[in-house]
Amino acid sequence: MKLFRGKEVLIQDNDLVKPSIYTPLGTIEFSLAVTSECYLPTHGSQLKHGGSLYQYYYDSFNCELVLCNLNHNLSSYQEVDECWGAVFRIRPNTHYRISKCSFSALWKAGYSWEDYGSDTGENLEAVEYANEQYRLHIGTQEEPLIMGKRNQGDMSPKSLDLDSDSEKYSFVLHSDQGIEVPVIQMDSHEICQVHFLIAWKRKIEEDISTWLAVDQPTKEILKGEDIW
Repeated sequence: MKLFRGKEVLIQDNDLVKPSIYTPLGTIEFSLAVTSECYLPTHGSQLKHGGSLYQYYYDSFNCELVLCNLNHNLSSYQEVDECWGAVFRIRPNTHYRISKCSFSALWKAGYSWEDYGSDTGENLEAVEYANEQYRLHIGTQEEPLIMGKRNQGDMSPKSLDLDSDSEKYSFVLHSDQGIEVPVIQMDSHEICQVHFLIAWKRKIEEDISTWLAVDQPTKEILKGEDIW
């Protein structure tokens, strides 16, 4: 690992298809695009507690993606059938700059949800998907938290300017297809971090546990694999 710290991986995985999570409503794929070109992992490994590490090592940048199961970290009011987190970190290599990149959690064709809608609020960008049997949320951090990280130098590019209307209202993009987080201009010394959370449960009226489960900080995602 170049961008994360923690326990060493256990098993090298040669299956380098697009990272994904299988849910009762379909498959959600995690994608990385740099300068409008989609990149696949160059290495993959299994982690100690059932998670995965994907490494994207290219001439102009290094990126790593950690997938973690959060079921054991959830409190009683967050109890769901399954909860998974995905954390991307990317850094341009020396003498390189990234003009733009994007991270996404998008549905693969063949999904079975029937309804969807935005469920954003309280520093959480979220989308709800449901059919007659299941409810699922995809979530990521909302603009105020991301700006706070930028101001603290905490893995958000200094070029990020969410005080401008053009970025503030289009920074996190969500639709029936999922959530995308675009980022502009990163210098070689900068690391950018973006996370997604996915939680699902059999549908119960007025139950908001899936929304609560995807409202967690990055450190809670990584804690289950002893990574930081």
